[in-house]
Amino acid sequence: MDSPLPQPVTTHLASHLLCPPRSSSDNCRIEADPRVAACFEANGLAVLVLNQPIPHSATIFEPLWRRAQHRFCIDGGANQLHALPHSSLLPPPTAIIGDLDSIIPSVQSHYEQMGTLIQHYSDQDTTDLMKALYYLDTVTGTRKSTVVVFGGLSGRLDHVLSTLKVLFREKDRDMIVVSEENLTMCLPEGKHRVLVSGMDGPACGLLPLEAEAVLTTRGLKWDLQEQPSSFAGLLSTSNVITAKDEIYVETTQPVVWTCQLTSSGKQ
Repeated sequence: MDSPLPQPVTTHLASHLLCPPRSSSDNCRIEADPRVAACFEANGLAVLVLNQPIPHSATIFEPLWRRAQHRFCIDGGANQLHALPHSSLLPPPTAIIGDLDSIIPSVQSHYEQMGTLIQHYSDQDTTDLMKALYYLDTVTGTRKSTVVVFGGLSGRLDHVLSTLKVLFREKDRDMIVVSEENLTMCLPEGKHRVLVSGMDGPACGLLPLEAEAVLTTRGLKWDLQEQPSSFAGLLSTSNVITAKDEIYVETTQPVVWTCQLTSSGKQ
């Protein structure tokens, strides 16, 4: 019987995607992987804004919003964009998507006049974030776009859990969620390299929220070696990033990778 082929290692650009468009530095080595530049090519990057205050608005969000090919506000996310101090200097959203029960009418009218498409979905069986991802796939004809979501992991617990559910549901999609304190993504079953910069950590965690996972890691203070982990059992929370360039994670089930995030880099 033939031996199984070795499983490929998936590279995740993670915080390197959030670096401002500047030359490389100790805090943000944007040259670490050539796919960083590829994410800003046609159909490469979509930035989505949920209806929560936009984290790291001046240092991370605004430069990324300008570089994105697709700029979506999810319903009341348009209110959050419009409320930014420099919103008038930013490109308008490509589209505002959702059931439109939260957007302020004057904000909707403002962006309509600027050419923003208003995409209304009345379906109440899917969240507005899911509607936005569906619309993105319809526009691009692919699921390969990199997606950065701002908001969704603070405020009401049911909203937080809903965002985590979407991350797991879309586990094969290149998607990260940025909140005020964290960068969060889902790592599917398999082997992963998570590139880190001066924006990451030190605190981090790996959370198997679907089923028990067997985890092996490198680059953490408390590395795991074929360690069973589950929500009801051992969880690798309050771990610490020690690697300078990348974290290695091997998992038998999808897990959440989350780490502290600072927009200014470690001092």
